[in-house]
Parts: sequence; C-alpha cells; structure tokens
Amino acid sequence: MNETQKPSWPTGLSFKQAREKVVAAAKRHFTARPQVVSLSEALGRVLAANVVARIDVPAFDNSAMDGYAIRFADVSEHGEGWFELLPGSYAGDTAGLMDKPGQAVPVMTGAPLPVGADTVVPREAAEVKDGRVYLRAVEEKGRFVRRRGEDLRRGQKILASGHRLRAQDLGLIASVGCAQVAVQAPVKVSLLTGGDEIIQPGDVPPGEALPEGKIFDSVRQTIGALLKQQGCHLLATASMPDDPKAIANTLLAAAQPGQVVITAGGVSAGDKDHVRDILQQHGQVLFHKVRMKPGFPFMLAELNGALVFALPGNPVSSFTTFSQLVLPALRVLEGQPDMSPLPCEARMDQKYVKSHYRREFVRGQLRFEAGTGFAVSVCGNQNSGRLSSVSQANCFIVLNETPCELQPGDKVTVQRFCDLFWPDGV
Repeated sequence: MNETQKPSWPTGLSFKQAREKVVAAAKRHFTARPQVVSLSEALGRVLAANVVARIDVPAFDNSAMDGYAIRFADVSEHGEGWFELLPGSYAGDTAGLMDKPGQAVPVMTGAPLPVGADTVVPREAAEVKDGRVYLRAVEEKGRFVRRRGEDLRRGQKILASGHRLRAQDLGLIASVGCAQVAVQAPVKVSLLTGGDEIIQPGDVPPGEALPEGKIFDSVRQTIGALLKQQGCHLLATASMPDDPKAIANTLLAAAQPGQVVITAGGVSAGDKDHVRDILQQHGQVLFHKVRMKPGFPFMLAELNGALVFALPGNPVSSFTTFSQLVLPALRVLEGQPDMSPLPCEARMDQKYVKSHYRREFVRGQLRFEAGTGFAVSVCGNQNSGRLSSVSQANCFIVLNETPCELQPGDKVTVQRFCDLFWPDGV
C-alpha cells in the first residue's frame, strides 16, 4: 500500500481500544479442545470443564485434635469430670463405639469420631490416672470435631472451567478422589524474528568478534521464554531475512487455522518493513499502530485462519507489547476469561518527564519500605533498545495519555511483573 493512501483498517488506536480489539479477536478464534490429563501433568493448565467433588470432605466425622472423644452431656456443669478410658482411635481406623455414659476414647488428629461421641477435648486439658481420665475446660458441644462434608459436599462444584490450575488446586482435586482432569489444549505458536542484521548467539564461535553491522537476536529468547512460561506449545522458531518473497513464504507456511504467529520487526515505516506489507497483501489487518510507548508500530492481523501478532523489532518494544497486548489474547485463546493485572500505587523516587500523548510503560524497580509503603524508581535509560532496563525491572510504571512532569514523592500506578505474568499465582 502506498504510504500516502489512507488504510482501510483502524490505525493509531488508543491502548484501551487496542487491548479490546485483541481480546475480541482472541474470543472469535477460541476453539475448545479439551484434553484429559493426570494431575501430575495438570499444573498450569486451564480447566476445560468444572471439577465436581466425588465424595464428601471430610468423608466422615473426625477429630481435629489429639485428645479425647466424649459425650458433651457427660460433662459436669463446671465443664469437667472423670471419664472411663476406652481403647484409642487412630487415623485409618474404623469408628469405634461408646455404649455407656461417662466414657472417653483417646483420638488422634484425623481419627474417626467414635459412634456416640460429639466433642473432643485436647490432650493438654486431660490428666490420666488408673485407667481413667480427668477432663477440664470443656466449654462447648462439638468442639474440635470436623463433621462429614463440612468442607465440601459430594456433587459440589469445587473449581470452574477456565481456571488455571495451581499446586493447591491439584491438592484439592486429589482430596475428592479425582486422578484426572479435562484441560484445554495449549495454544500453538510460531515465533518468527528477522532482519538481515540479526544473527543467533551460536552463530559466532567463542573468541571471534561480532561481524560488523550484526546484532544478536535477543527477541527470540525473550519472547520464546515468555511463551513457554505461559504454557504455550512453541511449534517453531525461524529467522526471516529482509526479502519479501522469503518473508511471505515463511509467514504463509507458519499461518495455520487455529494457531498463532508472532513476528518481531518489519512493521514500522521503513523501506525494509516487509512484514507490514505482506500482512496487508495476503491477510486481513485488524489494526496497526497503537498510541503506546514503547510499541507504537504493533499490528494485529489474520492470515490463513491464524491470528498474527506483529511486534516491533526493538527488544523492549517487543517485550512490552507482548506483555500488554499478546498475553491477554493467549489467555483467552486457552479458555480463560480476560483479566487485567492488579495495579498498585507507589511513590516516585525521582523526577520523570512525559511530554507525549501516548500511554507509557516505564520500566521500574519497586520496593517496599517499612512505614512509608511502596516506592518505585526508574530503571535507567528508557530507550526501546535497552534490554538491560527490562532485566533490572520488576514492574511497569503506567502513565496515562496525558503529558506530565512527575516529582519525587508523587503517586503513580504500577504493574508488578509477578501480577502481569502470573496473575493466577502459577
């Protein structure tokens, strides 16, 4: 397309508009593909169906303490008394029987409550002598007894479809007797990086100098690791030279129905930005350019039934657009509801000037100070080619579209990386 022609797709979107379009496109492309896996393989996967309790939890009345099971009615009005000792009840035993008033059964934590008992007295409140036990400080009926089904009832939904499974969830599922769960298939992704200047770290033998004009491909490692961290199935990685035919062949081969293609570079306004042109010629561009910094040239397109996220080539821009615009889509494509990372408020450590009308994601280092709360500092130079600023950061300082001049002590909104990349706690 001639640069002087007006495009037929939206361009120069606000960040909010771009995120909404990304999520909407992901919802259109989502196809449920359930897989049944064992619990040992389920960590980090997204449930494709509700999990229902097969049993009551607890499955029987049991003791919550090491102590003595009694009838509360046998306790004196002063909350104490002597009791006849019966054989003990341990975890794994079947429930015993108390058939006379004034009896007590030693019980361990988790042991079945003897038939007839309704209260447990802790061992610390007991004194044993000559086959009898004196119990004191017995204050209420039902104390230290866990009743059948008081946690979960058979048939109860315990986890909902769309939930990403954490370690504690696997324990909960195991507690109701389920050995397998239905989860969504991981999102299949091809990652394409490119440019004649890009070479891979292993292309230069140790001790040899980097060829003039070449740079190592940091984007492939960064985005590839983020995809694996998200649980995606990384189908392929490939390099694309600055050749339109080669780029078209690579893109068309990678773009398959129901899959995702992520490219880095080639979507700005340069003479060699061929990815932009090929997506315009062979696919359907959903939008191009977002009023955000870094990451303005971001493009979203559809090609051969695949969803294509074309990221800027600068390392920081690709990291930022992936975290802000691609991650929400990947989660939706795996069957999760859309969710925004929890924001928090922090105090700026230094002056920072924002003179433009784009939403800016500033790499920051967040810390907690006793007595004053969260404080945040800017991680060095914010140039979009400085990946070191991302490595040093643990958050984004999120500045809205209005120009501003922040002073030390001003309050700002912060996105912690842990909330951004692991909102489920996985």
